[in-house]
Order: sequence, then structure tokens, then C-alpha cells
Amino acid sequence: MNRPPDTSQALFEDVKSVVVVTLDIEDQAAGLGPETGLYGNLPELDSLTVVKLIVAMRKRFGIEINIDEIACEIFDTLGRLAAFVESKVYLEPFGGVK
Repeated sequence: MNRPPDTSQALFEDVKSVVVVTLDIEDQAAGLGPETGLYGNLPELDSLTVVKLIVAMRKRFGIEINIDEIACEIFDTLGRLAAFVESKVYLEPFGGVK
């Protein structure tokens, strides 16, 4: 899956940075791209770290993520996660980076 073209590169890099720091995978950062598989592909990402990642995304981008919005597809690839965060950032009137 490719990163949707409307996902800004800067936002993608910010999401990637949050993932790298939260999962403590700095040594893998250079190899992570939009098509990088997350849940089920990175051993560092399990159900507990998904929660940590959600909290980190909420803090970094000033967005609300409700439990009913969390689906496995969001954590399928880094590109999908970035697209989800971008949709939250631009849809929430007082959230995150504009």
C-alpha cells in the first residue's frame, strides 16, 4: 500500500518519529517508509505498545482518538497510520499541527 498522495511528507516524518521513539527502534528508523508493516510485522509493536503509541500521537499532535476509531487497519502500515493522524489533525478544529 502506498502512502496516500495527500499525506504531507512533514506529517509523515513526524508520525514516523513518534513511532520510532515510542517503540525504541532508532536503529531501524532509516529503513522505515510508508509501506513498512507495523502491527504483526514489528515485534516491538504489541497490544500494550499500541496503547502507548496512541497516547504519544494524542500528545504530539493534540488530537483525540476514541476507542471506537481504533482498528487494525490503522496500524497496518506506517503510511496508513500517518494518513489517519493527518485526517484527525485537519478535521479537529483545535487539534495539532495545521
